[in-house]
Amino acid sequence: MGPRNPLPALPSEPLAMPPAKTMTQTQIGTIGEVTVAAQLMLGSQGRFSPFLPFADDDGIDLIVYDKVTGRSLPVQVKARTSAKLGKSDTILFDVRRKTFSDHEGAFLLAILLDIGGGAIDRAWLIPMAELGSIARVKADKLSITPSAKDASKDRYTPYRCTDMAEVVQRLATYLDGRRAPPPS
Repeated sequence: MGPRNPLPALPSEPLAMPPAKTMTQTQIGTIGEVTVAAQLMLGSQGRFSPFLPFADDDGIDLIVYDKVTGRSLPVQVKARTSAKLGKSDTILFDVRRKTFSDHEGAFLLAILLDIGGGAIDRAWLIPMAELGSIARVKADKLSITPSAKDASKDRYTPYRCTDMAEVVQRLATYLDGRRAPPPS
């Protein structure tokens, strides 16, 4: 007796998909959050267990639980794609003031996504307690515009991580020592 509900056979040719106009910022944000969560688990070799809240009303996209220390920390993820880079190679990331919380132990992780390859090209890990002092403060948001160039020396350089392994290392250092991650 065969399976009760067999799956249909896969087509031999790729499905003809209608072209998408563009990805929405919501889609990019979700891809960024899921990619960050997976890379935190992989990069920490299972030390970190990221959780996605049911709602991110308070600007918390991930709760990162550390199995070694038993501590957790909130992370707000902001994602942009390399397609959004302008001539200056700066990237605009906004944090709404409505969801901004500058308490100790919370972090902003701003990432530049390579959507085609599913990789994170660059990241900036900023303690929320420091964001207000380095961001441009507007009526309804805090904005940062870091450069994606390797050799840039802007105010965001100390927070720039060349890859997710560096993000994992900085978070582990913070969780181990209860202090802010050291700049590069």
